[in-house]
Amino acid sequence: MKAHVVMGAVALACSASAWAEVTVFGFIEAQVGRQTQDPPGTKLYDMGGSRLGFKGDEDLGGGMKASFYLEHRLDPTTGADASFDAGNADPAKGPLRNPSSTFWKGGSWVGLSSEGLGSIKIGRWWSQSFLKAQYAADPFGMGTLGEGAYPTVGCGPAFRNGCLGAFWVNNSVSYENSMGPVSFGVQYSVEAVAPGGKHPANVGVSYADGPLYVGAGIEVSNDGSKDERWSSLAANYDFGVAKLYAGYGTGQDAAKVSRKNTIFGVTAPVGQGQVIASYDVQNQNGVRVEQLLSLGYKYFLSKRTNVFAVIASDTKAPAGTNKSGYALGVFHSF
Repeated sequence: MKAHVVMGAVALACSASAWAEVTVFGFIEAQVGRQTQDPPGTKLYDMGGSRLGFKGDEDLGGGMKASFYLEHRLDPTTGADASFDAGNADPAKGPLRNPSSTFWKGGSWVGLSSEGLGSIKIGRWWSQSFLKAQYAADPFGMGTLGEGAYPTVGCGPAFRNGCLGAFWVNNSVSYENSMGPVSFGVQYSVEAVAPGGKHPANVGVSYADGPLYVGAGIEVSNDGSKDERWSSLAANYDFGVAKLYAGYGTGQDAAKVSRKNTIFGVTAPVGQGQVIASYDVQNQNGVRVEQLLSLGYKYFLSKRTNVFAVIASDTKAPAGTNKSGYALGVFHSF
């Protein structure tokens, strides 16, 4: 259950008060263990992206609504801003935290929506390709070390040379709509780009009917260059006793270095929880750089709280880094 805060706004020019309902939401996730392809040693970390958010709607009548969304990311192990700076990386540790990073990292937009006509969001928002395709391919939900280095978004191990796909897109205009089982979205960024570059853009479409889900996405120029691109496919099917996952991604960076990813996974209810497993391989320029096998169990203490354990093995981890990993953690949403 999400917490609700009712905030009153008094307009000096009006005799009546205008009231709007704002929802406060988020989750805190923390785990202890060691990650594959990291330097040896046990640490506390948060891979789920602990967050605190605020969102709200105003009914404008005639089926129209105005909405806003703000979401902050934080590191519960230190209380620091949890944004990463892929361009400020330590070869041994990967991307470092940036003191001047984006505060509302998970999204910041204002928009309008209409029944039947869809919605428009202006600001920073999830890539439509990510929402419709990439996220659905990962049985771990990108929340523990099981998912590796976000492969469905074209990220090499330790975010090597950055990601080809985007999680969020700045300075963007996003349009989303659904018609029966089909949902789609397009997104375009007006962010300034270097001469010869192109504006980031992406499109995503999905089909969901009962136990079947299929999604696809195409992204271009997420770094502003003309040659960067990433395409992805995802599918899953819920048999009841088990849910199967599959995903594939392919693309190239600004230097035309190719990347490919394939991931297969399964979740199955067992007792008061579920078993989760995945097998993920990544290639860069035809060279295998990650071959990750992960197995986990999530135990639900309630609808909002679970504890989990994960073990993982990456046979392609470089010398001097962990080829095996593990995590024990707690997740609580509000």
